[in-house]
Amino acid sequence: MVLRKMIVLSLLLSVYAFALVLRLPEFDRKNGIKEVFVHDHGDRIEYTIVFWDEDHPNALTDLLYDLYRFYKWGRFYDIETFFLYPDRIHFPDDFCDSETYFQLENLHNQAELALDQFEYFNSKPVVYVSTWNHMFSNKPLSGVSYLNYEVDSTTFGTRNDAERKYSWRKNVKLKLTLWLFFASLGPMLTTILLKNRSRVCVVFKGLTTVLIGTIAMLNAQGPEWLIFVGLIFSLMGDVFLEFNSFFVQGMLAFFTTHLLYTIAFLKLFGVSAWWIFALIYGIVLFQYVFLKNHLGKMRIPVLLYTVMIATMLSLSFAVLRHEIYYARTLIPTGATLFAFSDSYLAWDKFVKKLPLRNFMVLSTYFVGQLFIALSTVVI
Repeated sequence: MVLRKMIVLSLLLSVYAFALVLRLPEFDRKNGIKEVFVHDHGDRIEYTIVFWDEDHPNALTDLLYDLYRFYKWGRFYDIETFFLYPDRIHFPDDFCDSETYFQLENLHNQAELALDQFEYFNSKPVVYVSTWNHMFSNKPLSGVSYLNYEVDSTTFGTRNDAERKYSWRKNVKLKLTLWLFFASLGPMLTTILLKNRSRVCVVFKGLTTVLIGTIAMLNAQGPEWLIFVGLIFSLMGDVFLEFNSFFVQGMLAFFTTHLLYTIAFLKLFGVSAWWIFALIYGIVLFQYVFLKNHLGKMRIPVLLYTVMIATMLSLSFAVLRHEIYYARTLIPTGATLFAFSDSYLAWDKFVKKLPLRNFMVLSTYFVGQLFIALSTVVI
């Protein structure tokens, strides 16, 4: 009997790559499932579920807890594991028959439940996510709407494979990315402090962009390589804009950066909602109306640049259509900061000198680029 059940289980795994159904409360979809690792141990199948994050009910505690998790386990992602046997499911320390999704006590429990204690959907047992930190249960919470687990692919691997992919403590590439992130902060601050005081700032400015670009180079796949190439053109623009005689060349370099980001966002996420385009184009072109009387022969180039910025910024919000937790924040925020930096620089150059020009332009530019580069880690 046990042998027959194992054969059936193996067939289910080969056909569906997923011999059970996971259900997550709809209201917590932002912390949804990023990837599932499946490994056949012969007598049991190991399921390792990677969630985007877990949010403690208290916002301050959640922030501190995220920092603690990132230090201790090297990730913001939440990873949980259980085992499917021919006649039962074993939860080593992640079972909770909770009364509410946000309970804080009695969370990590061990349990072995017979398969006949589970609901079934399409002939597969249903496992419910029962708490904010992704404990599991065989029962749904009362009055809660659930989402069935759906992803494009399932990865064959163990808990260790998941940790090696998502934890910087076990992933050399992620560890180097973290180092590059902190390394970029030094020359970034130096550039802001030395701007207009020493020509050596151009070296630190270029070094900052090189470090940010290396983050994108390490993590880019597919269309994300356009982000890396865009940062190369940004580096060219950084150098050109240090010399007044090369302002047009710098503008052309950054135009190319915006164009490459636009294509990357379009390929990765599709098109944003129409009202986002209407709102952003309205704001950006309204600004141009006030700028144009100060532009002289630069009217047409600045108009084209303005339209490109608006397009890039509009498409950056297309990520909101997708369940990509960190990128939903990083990309639109980064694009907005980048666009703000360009806008502040334009008003300072063509209309009148603005206060804190170096700080406002450089800080928003660098942080915006850093956020966009970091998005390649999580897409």
